[in-house]
Amino acid sequence: MSVYAFDVGETLVDESRIWTRHATRLGIPTFTFFGVFGALIAQGRDHREVFDVFGIDRRAYLTEVDACSDPADGITVDDFYPDAIQTLHALVAAGHRIGLAANQPERASAELTAIGLPLSFLATSAGWGVAKPSAAFFELLVDAAGVAPDEITYVGDRLDNDVLPAKAHGMRAVLIRRGPWGHLHARTPDAAPADRVIDSLGELLEL
Repeated sequence: MSVYAFDVGETLVDESRIWTRHATRLGIPTFTFFGVFGALIAQGRDHREVFDVFGIDRRAYLTEVDACSDPADGITVDDFYPDAIQTLHALVAAGHRIGLAANQPERASAELTAIGLPLSFLATSAGWGVAKPSAAFFELLVDAAGVAPDEITYVGDRLDNDVLPAKAHGMRAVLIRRGPWGHLHARTPDAAPADRVIDSLGELLEL
């Protein structure tokens, strides 16, 4: 039985609403905020530097947001891309096991569990204490999946965090062309190692 493991942000979940909330909370025009956000991604830099650019103490701000526990700051079922949940159920119906393994804060585990996805495992960087693209993260992913690496297909929107480290650990890797990383990364020669580049999660059912 093969296993499909998924990234979360911009693979299953559209993060537009969550990042727009940051811009609004900080009083930064949305166009300006997302312009800087995209520029950082295009330069291959950490997108969280967007807070640094606007003079925000990133660590203190994000700690404050997490502490307030406002459900609107987290992942909700409405944030999922239209093809996401139905594809997860279809893969399970086809006999596959699925799991989530992503760079997400501690609260994300409870939020994702509450949605009721048909998961065999759910892991976050906060829970494991190690983040992608670390080799340790993908070693833990193999353990969580409970199968050999070549029986795992990792699906994500980034080459650096998803496709390349998954391939380095002997997994199949699929790059989805959505979100800022997906569209930019799919255009580069570095996308060649991906076993497939897709525009919709529904294409996984054809593999």
